[in-house]
Amino acid sequence: MWYSATKVGITEIDMDHSNVDTMLQLYFSGRIPEAYLEQIIRNLIKHFDREEEVVAGLGREFPADHKREHARLTQLLEKRLVDWKADQLEGNELAEQVRSLLLLHVVDFDVALAKPSN
Repeated sequence: MWYSATKVGITEIDMDHSNVDTMLQLYFSGRIPEAYLEQIIRNLIKHFDREEEVVAGLGREFPADHKREHARLTQLLEKRLVDWKADQLEGNELAEQVRSLLLLHVVDFDVALAKPSN
């Protein structure tokens, strides 16, 4: 579980990351069916908006480049869902891509949220 090593330090954001990662782990272990992948992705997309709201609630401006990255990832995830539903992408491949995208996003963007801007 990668999220414990890449905590942002903002409880609401860390919990969202943990929840998505846990759902992916449950999928990979066979404890939830492939049909739940769409809900996992929808939750991740909702998380992007929630993340922006949480940072604003802390009285901080959300970085424009980070917001653009959320939009890019949302578009990419929506396309992956379409591909999966059209049987152009296997469930395991979709889940792996989601996990990789989220981890890279957290490392490249989210950890910086813990550092208040001056």
